[in-house]
Amino acid sequence: MDLTKLSATEIAAAIEAGDTTCEAVTCALLDQIRAREPMVDAWEYLDPDAALAAAKALDASPSKGLIHGVPIGVKDIIDTHDMPTTHGSPIHKQNQTCTDAPCVALVRGAGALALGKTVTSEFAAQRAGKTKNPHNPNHSPAGSSSGSAAAVADYMVPVAFGTQTGGSIVRPGAFCGCIGYKPTYGDYNPLGVHDNTRSVDTLGMMSRTMEDQALLRAVLTHQPYRPIETATIGDLRIGVCRTPNWHLADEPTKECLLKAAKDLSTAGATVEDFDLPEGFEAAMEGFDAVSGYEISRTLAYEWFNYPDQLSDNMRLNRVPNGLKVSPTEYQAGLAALGDYRRRYAASLEDWDVLITPSAPGEAPADVTTIGEPPFNRIWTGLYGPAINLPLYTGPQNLPIGLQVIGHSGQDDRFLDAADAVYRALR
Repeated sequence: MDLTKLSATEIAAAIEAGDTTCEAVTCALLDQIRAREPMVDAWEYLDPDAALAAAKALDASPSKGLIHGVPIGVKDIIDTHDMPTTHGSPIHKQNQTCTDAPCVALVRGAGALALGKTVTSEFAAQRAGKTKNPHNPNHSPAGSSSGSAAAVADYMVPVAFGTQTGGSIVRPGAFCGCIGYKPTYGDYNPLGVHDNTRSVDTLGMMSRTMEDQALLRAVLTHQPYRPIETATIGDLRIGVCRTPNWHLADEPTKECLLKAAKDLSTAGATVEDFDLPEGFEAAMEGFDAVSGYEISRTLAYEWFNYPDQLSDNMRLNRVPNGLKVSPTEYQAGLAALGDYRRRYAASLEDWDVLITPSAPGEAPADVTTIGEPPFNRIWTGLYGPAINLPLYTGPQNLPIGLQVIGHSGQDDRFLDAADAVYRALR
């Protein structure tokens, strides 16, 4: 049994059955990391001795926790009491909080092992971290959850935390070839996660299986475990949403979306085109105003005290431009997003899910970029769940994902439908 290939669900079940131990799983993952980390660079902080000691302690004190013994990667903008949290910036290289973020406390309380901190771009924004794409180290893993996506896709850890402001869960999932789930805004407690744009920042999870998303959802919402109840594909009404940014997708990505639509129709689903309601551009302008206003004020300490240690883009563009956004413009941006959210929700009433690109194309051959989010920001701003399904391979032999979008506040139903789509297309 190759322990690195097991999902979180399978690891928890195997440990409970006595077929393996947390120590054995951790040893296998650390061996994989030793072999692959020199090429992938997914980890910002990793202490193998501490991880093994924690694994032995978990084996010595078995619990009824849902994920007892399961190693988890923690994005390096999330507080951990026993590991540094650098936020992807040299300014915070010595930063270590005295408490865990609630999300870390919840997974540890359910028996998980926090294996280490995964690489993030600077303050979960544009400056890329050191991580490379596990499929080809000359290509971007995307961002900002680059380390989490790469580590999960490369079998270094079964699941890892990600966060999304623009497209920082879905797009890395697409580039690296893993499942990236952004739940409904606020479902997972964001306290202890460094703000980028608090009004839209959403905590989520990278995995290799849909089942793991349901398992971690139970832990992170502290609700009884509800396994995925795969929807009947023939009962689903699926909208094909090209979005106004369709022209930014490359031809292979467009072909994959249209192939998915055709194949889902053949499988029995009702599949038709879906157009976003009018007002898309105004909503995106509102998003930009909100994001600029919030991130620039969030980084006031760094801006005033350590400007030379900020990236050029952050120092010369994001922060000064964001500081020019007035409170009136900020409130107007919030109102524009709220208005569009209501109109979009009404337009979605007769649909179960939408399908749309996860990214404009395959991972670019440039490790200094995190990619662009034209097919992500709108969904983050609309607050509903979104997930990348790793289904296709492009002409550069790199992953192309399909993004599935659901109704805000209906994530159980959404995961059931997304699993039906995934099974039908695999």
